[in-house]
Amino acid sequence: MFSYAITGASKGLGREFVRQLAADTTNMVLAIVRDPESPGIFEIASSHSNVHVIKGDVTDPKSILEAASAAAVVTGGKLDVLIHNSNAVDMASMSFNPTQIPFDAQAIRKIFDLPLSTGVYGGIWTTNAFLPLIEKGIQKKIVHISSGMADLDFINKSGVSNAVAYSIAKAGVNVQVAKYAAELAPKGIKVLALSPGWVETWEGRLTFILKAVMVETDIIIGEKPSQLIKANDALLKLFQVAEPELKGQIQPQESVRKCLQVIERLDAETSGLFLSHNGDNTRWF
Repeated sequence: MFSYAITGASKGLGREFVRQLAADTTNMVLAIVRDPESPGIFEIASSHSNVHVIKGDVTDPKSILEAASAAAVVTGGKLDVLIHNSNAVDMASMSFNPTQIPFDAQAIRKIFDLPLSTGVYGGIWTTNAFLPLIEKGIQKKIVHISSGMADLDFINKSGVSNAVAYSIAKAGVNVQVAKYAAELAPKGIKVLALSPGWVETWEGRLTFILKAVMVETDIIIGEKPSQLIKANDALLKLFQVAEPELKGQIQPQESVRKCLQVIERLDAETSGLFLSHNGDNTRWF
């Protein structure tokens, strides 16, 4: 039996990780969420006895330490795989190019705070909080969800110049992963930055894509708006400059299935790398 902890597990990719991992009844799955009563994760947990919902906010050091302590009680003080999936962005600035970033200290902090707090700061706090459990696990794997938008070659080839804070934060995640891999290698712990691809997570209210990147919001309800469809079409054309064979978004089921295959193959040789759901560093979408 293997144990898994997934942050940001209440919706989108995080919830799909929980769903697929829970399908194997020998797995123990810990869904780390800010709101344990969130309908999406509550439904999965109520129908899978091997899913344990734990309250934890990755942007709050005290909260994530408490989540790790609660996880230790459930797992007997050990954990095999940690997947840091949490992500957040400032929607209002997602379309900005670098030259559009305002000369305003408070405004720029607002733009960068969400992705940095969840991806970089939250990544450190979550990893450090759960590390004692990972050290006692069998697989000893830590995975941080990144994005192809942080790949320099992709940016240069595609010409995608917006989603500045999101991309910079994900690039920080990639460096952070390499640093952890270097430090933890003597303990046999493997660390990976993993891009899930371009994923369709629209559920009538959860996902909105604004020109350059997928971002999550809870304010859109109903059918997919025409502005979203147009934005997807424009985004596809940009992505195809770098990846001509790209046809469009993939479904969460496919993304997570492929991500789990990459995670399963993670070893000392690939630890510290930035890979896609395809298992390489050339096909991001």
